[in-house]
Amino acid sequence: MMKPDTLSVRTFTILVIFFMIGTSILITPAGLTLVAKQDAWLAAIVGIGLNILSVLIYVSLGNRYGDKTLIEMCHLAFGKWIGNVFGLCFIAFFYLLTSLMIGDLGFFLTTQTLPETPIEILLIIFVIIVIFAVRAGMIVYSRAVQIFFPILFFMLCFLIIPIFPQIDFIDFEPILEYGFKPIIKAGFSFSGFQEMIVLLMIYPYVAKSAKKGRGFVWGTVIGGFVLIIITVGCIGVMGAAVTANQLFPAYVLAKNINIGHFLERIEGIMMFIWILSIVMKIVLTFDASLIGLCQLFKLKDPKPYVIPMGFGLIALALLCYTNTISINDFLTKNWTPFATIFTIFVPLFILGILLFRGPGASRNKQENTTENEQA
Repeated sequence: MMKPDTLSVRTFTILVIFFMIGTSILITPAGLTLVAKQDAWLAAIVGIGLNILSVLIYVSLGNRYGDKTLIEMCHLAFGKWIGNVFGLCFIAFFYLLTSLMIGDLGFFLTTQTLPETPIEILLIIFVIIVIFAVRAGMIVYSRAVQIFFPILFFMLCFLIIPIFPQIDFIDFEPILEYGFKPIIKAGFSFSGFQEMIVLLMIYPYVAKSAKKGRGFVWGTVIGGFVLIIITVGCIGVMGAAVTANQLFPAYVLAKNINIGHFLERIEGIMMFIWILSIVMKIVLTFDASLIGLCQLFKLKDPKPYVIPMGFGLIALALLCYTNTISINDFLTKNWTPFATIFTIFVPLFILGILLFRGPGASRNKQENTTENEQA
């Protein structure tokens, strides 16, 4: 499969910001507050810190093997057969993550704004959008992100600035009432919802630069800062108890904004920000699964597989989203331990093996693999 033109570091940083905001801006304040109560903002900081540490692992891998995707790194570390098993597991993880985010979109719209619309119709509409974006190619949708980024920034400012006068700092007291344990627990759970490992499939397509890894880290920091601000706003305006009892607290927060009794109910802005960011995260994750599939099975062109795999997301999303209680229980209790296998443990294992073997062994393995493929 031919590589597309390289992305600039600035473009990649913007993609990381969109990816960070993704599903998290709307749903994670509730999970954080449920565990850490009024200290959820501290838990968000801990979670972002864990995300930065994981990104440093990915940057270390990416800088050492900058022309290799995660699937190709699996081959370098474990060899052909075991590497294929690990690669297939990563592809399945990306595909499952994509379907869950598609389900998030449908579930949000059918419960908050379009209750009489069948969820299947909404899923089909968004999957068609994702299919068009992925078929257009990485360069096309990355340029679209550059166009949307100033709009996203303006709308975030328009949403965040009116929140501050309404914040009641009493809602944050007493600080550390329950100690550090709930904060660490909530922060760890929060960090599992970013899944930044997906971007290692995009990392080789970024133009070679000394600032390449720095862009990855700064994108994580900026996106994390937005999530911390939203969490602070939810607690300061609505209180910890109300925030914890909402499915989508940031959406409810936007309903509470009132400027001079003439600017009210701007939840549409929050909905636009979330849909824009989650659609981009879906596109990136789905494209990552396609790139991995083509590399694993030596497919030259991914386009014939975009449509069937895209509509397969609908079936998988409907299978996962049986009801509200089951999916919330799965996401709050099981998703982070499950995702950590792919986001922390396996990347650390790969990095450790590649460092132990050294660059020479990896290079020889790569040359032998190339010779075998050509033969």
